Amino acid sequence: MKKILGLAAAGLLAVNAANAGTLTVANSDIVLYGGVSASYDWQNTDHAVSNFGNDGNNDNFHVSTFAIGLMKKADVNSPIGFNAAFASFEAPTLIASSAVVNGDNSLPPEGKRLIAWGNTTDFKPWLAYVTIAPVEGLSIDAGLLWNQFGEAPLTILNRNYTRGILFTGHPVAYAGARASYDFGIAKVYVGYNQGHGLLQGSSTGVLGYGISDAWEAGIAFNLKDLVGVGGKVALHTYDEAEGRNLYVLCTSVDFGILESGIEVDYTTLDDAVKRSATGTGHFLGHDAKADDSAWGVALNINIDLLDAQIANVTFPIRIEYVDNGDSNDAFGSGIYLTGKKGTWSFTITPTWKPTKNTFARVELGYVSADQKVFVEDDGSTKDSRTVAAFEAGFLF
Repeated sequence: MKKILGLAAAGLLAVNAANAGTLTVANSDIVLYGGVSASYDWQNTDHAVSNFGNDGNNDNFHVSTFAIGLMKKADVNSPIGFNAAFASFEAPTLIASSAVVNGDNSLPPEGKRLIAWGNTTDFKPWLAYVTIAPVEGLSIDAGLLWNQFGEAPLTILNRNYTRGILFTGHPVAYAGARASYDFGIAKVYVGYNQGHGLLQGSSTGVLGYGISDAWEAGIAFNLKDLVGVGGKVALHTYDEAEGRNLYVLCTSVDFGILESGIEVDYTTLDDAVKRSATGTGHFLGHDAKADDSAWGVALNINIDLLDAQIANVTFPIRIEYVDNGDSNDAFGSGIYLTGKKGTWSFTITPTWKPTKNTFARVELGYVSADQKVFVEDDGSTKDSRTVAAFEAGFLF
């Protein structure tokens, strides 16, 4: 799965390279790209911190994505380039609606958004960096970056409408710098950033660990190039100072009509934010018996009838399981917002692609948790959530 292997960081261009237009500005060829999508979704419950139990609004229409960007690639002949995308988008996840992510929730004192950079519905830069490529194979990006693993922030860049459970444990987007080198048989990167992503905030209106320093590194290669058989493999690590430490393994295999990918995440907490530590800096508070680690796995399958030239239809399927650790209270380690112990999910998103730059898709997602972390519109708590959605979009 291309997004699982981290190629989403290339932005909308990764999806629309064949459709993008070229502008000539000040003797430079600049690529114009973007996309628009609209959606309707329904949910029977929302996360317990939502205001869902007060308003009872089960269904909503959205402009789920509006994005426009400009890009100029850097190479040895033109060693400085850039990529900048302005966007406004919804960020629905399996465990919480986009409203919860953007601060329409009951987190004290008056609701807190989950992404420090801002509300996703604010039209602003959501990907913006300058690239320097001084020699062949080496590139340095500096600005607002995306993590190199997992699902992308923007809805239209993912095969599913909702983001999965593992997505909610990733930093997603942050301000910093990253150096990458392509050795031919493998690509490596290392970077430093100062947060501003998912659960990285510290101000009154933002939930998170208060991250101001983090390091990342990774390597990606194709086993077939090394041993003659196998698929793509990527290993990533993301280390927040006094926050989370993520270790991610991604694999993918393409059989033509069937593509499959697996992502395995293991996350630990530094001493300063372990819930078991006295005076912990964790936003869920102290619990002497709380675990300080969590793990999760996602299996992504895509049945691609379009690639097999059978029909203009694909069937992306996502299956996840997360173990959020144990505790005396209901929160476990607090790494995921799923409550303690296990949570699993299933999502299927049949997608029709009448042309190479248009799509219409329906989705059914279901998640079941060990704890009652969801609430119905009458205020009663539940341990499961069902989401149904329709989305149509145009890419350019």
